[in-house]
Amino acid sequence: MKIKKKLVFIILFIMLISSFLVLLNEGKKKDVKVYNFSVIIRGKNSEGWRIIKEGMEQAASEMNVNIRFLTLLEENSIKEQTELIERELNDGTDAILISPTDYNAMASTIENVRKKVPVVLFESNIETKQNIPYISCDNYELGQSLAEEIVRNGNTRSKVSIIKSDLNCSSINERYLGFVDEIEKSKNTYEFLELPRDEGQLYNKVREIIENNETDVIITFEPNILESIGKAKKYVLSTNNLKYNVELYGTGSTSLIISLIEENVINSIAMQNEFNVGYLSVKASVSQIEEKSIDDSIITSTIINSRNMYSKENQRMLFPFVR
Repeated sequence: MKIKKKLVFIILFIMLISSFLVLLNEGKKKDVKVYNFSVIIRGKNSEGWRIIKEGMEQAASEMNVNIRFLTLLEENSIKEQTELIERELNDGTDAILISPTDYNAMASTIENVRKKVPVVLFESNIETKQNIPYISCDNYELGQSLAEEIVRNGNTRSKVSIIKSDLNCSSINERYLGFVDEIEKSKNTYEFLELPRDEGQLYNKVREIIENNETDVIITFEPNILESIGKAKKYVLSTNNLKYNVELYGTGSTSLIISLIEENVINSIAMQNEFNVGYLSVKASVSQIEEKSIDDSIITSTIINSRNMYSKENQRMLFPFVR
């Protein structure tokens, strides 16, 4: 009988301790602060921001953050990006993470937002004297590296066509400057080429350029344009027995761009470590809220082509979660 009483007592004691631990754990969960962050990019193609988004989602899962990832209906729309900022502030966001559409035009808006919630700039910057965290690689250096790659691939007296872009975006402008400064050190000639934005018209223009041997090299710093030129080049090469093959270079890491590199349609891209850009942007936002020092890790960039895309390092950059 005594043994039974002892057994019952032990069981009750264990149940009591278990209940206490459960309640303690629940209490701790209630104490965990969950932040709501708004991420506003400068483009409408979310697939083009895939790896940055993956980095943000990884950091969010580790730091108790909910992410709202917002794209634009129109590429680089100042008006739309401003409206999204106002809407997110009204909805009570805890921080704004933004890739500004315009270096100058977005400056005052973002500076005012910073008076209300923490702000982190990623991929592109603004003209400001405020100490706003900016997460990106050295875009001037990235542009230089593409020019070096073109020369390294045997272009020493070639005609290089640089696709005109919206230079109001700081990252694109810096890449242009770096590229032009470096290509001018060679004996290559270069021109600025304006392509129609309509995809059908763009395809026809690129086809005309390739078939008429109007240039040796095409380069663009906008992923959506690189995709369009790549598709046009692939089609032209598949339907014409051409001895001439214009070389194609640019930036971007969409699934289509990666596929076109693999097929040697795109010769090379320059790419920053986009996963780290996303991860550190979220981390910097949390650090501001919690008044901690901000990680000053350097974002690297590299050249990727069909010859090196399967290296372990480049596979980690292109497919962060594939092991």
